[in-house]
Amino acid sequence: MRKSFLLLMAAFCLPLSAAAQMISSSAVSGRFLDLAEAYKLALVRSEEIAISGATYEETLAKADEIFSRATPHINLMGSETFQDVPRGSSGLFLQRQREQGWVNLHQPLFSGLREFLAYRASKDFGRAAELSLTRAQQLLYRDVARAYLDLLAAQDDIRIRGALLEITQDRVKDLQEFRRVGRARASEYLAAESQVAQQAAQLESSRAAEQVAQFKLGFLTGLEERLTPAPTPAPAAAPELAAVLARARARPDVESRRAEVSSAEFAIKVASRQRWPTIALDANYYFQRPPSFTSDVRWDAALTGSLPLYGGGEIGAQTRQQEARLRARRAAFSEILRIAEFEVKAAHQELLASVSVTAALDNAARLAEENAKAQGEDYRLGQVTNLDVLGSLNTLQQTRLQQNAARIDAYWSRVRLEVAAGLPGGSL
Repeated sequence: MRKSFLLLMAAFCLPLSAAAQMISSSAVSGRFLDLAEAYKLALVRSEEIAISGATYEETLAKADEIFSRATPHINLMGSETFQDVPRGSSGLFLQRQREQGWVNLHQPLFSGLREFLAYRASKDFGRAAELSLTRAQQLLYRDVARAYLDLLAAQDDIRIRGALLEITQDRVKDLQEFRRVGRARASEYLAAESQVAQQAAQLESSRAAEQVAQFKLGFLTGLEERLTPAPTPAPAAAPELAAVLARARARPDVESRRAEVSSAEFAIKVASRQRWPTIALDANYYFQRPPSFTSDVRWDAALTGSLPLYGGGEIGAQTRQQEARLRARRAAFSEILRIAEFEVKAAHQELLASVSVTAALDNAARLAEENAKAQGEDYRLGQVTNLDVLGSLNTLQQTRLQQNAARIDAYWSRVRLEVAAGLPGGSL
């Protein structure tokens, strides 16, 4: 029996991680990175995160703009007037050219606290934008994790399929020699060749999937070189559902909708208090005045009050608009809360199932490894044929592929549960 056959069969009988290290010739080389680094790169690269960040900054600036309406406003004023002056008119009352310069101070004193209520509403809306940004970052983690796991799964498939293809090709060469000396039937040789063709096609399919996964992860991270993700451990158990649900009820997008409800409640008060009176102070200091009886008057001040009496129903219409918006935002809050709870329950159930499937496949892989070892021993003793050995290795390969897929699915279920709870990155 060939040495390479023994080595590769031994590699198949090792645990999956050890086999991947042993079969270095079939490993996919490239830039090594783990999930944390991939996510960090994606945060910098993502235009969606940049847009969400700019939206948050815009809402903060809007809140500052609203607050400024309650602060003093000081303006430097100036005017120059030209007019026709009839002949014989007194120059004291009429001048052809009148120049005036002054500083104006305007200070709102009372407006039903509308500015402060609008500021509170804007701050709540800014809080909602900040939480939306946080949630966008969490959803980006989910997208990066999916692309990362797809690439990891494809590269593991390439390793597993490549190892079996090498073994099968060696068996075909042996069978060709055995057939020449009459120790193997033509059907055995053709069956082995058929296996080689099928395995080669499956390997090419895995390589194609790996190329697509490379593109997706490269797009998210901005890396243009080949990537090799680090292995991820399969979760051994699922956290308590009640604790995860409690986390989900306070995740960023839920809190964002809650802040939007609070903002809408303040907006109703702002609209309705337009019926309240407003009082403002205006003060002027004149540093240049035209010749007149008021030439020596350097300053004046005035208190101005206003009470709306009738505006065609405008205030009532604006109030109803804000009340309708509040109802919509309360419904949106209820919806996102139900969605959060549903996502947690679904992901939790999938994680429980994935953990059970992984445990079952671990046991199946162990038995398949023992069978492959036994077939190898029997082959050396001449008690089984090459096809028997290939059959056992093919069974081991299929079990390993299922085991690998189950581990990836379990880790993905864990990621989904973490993101559904608003705690991505292993915080549960």
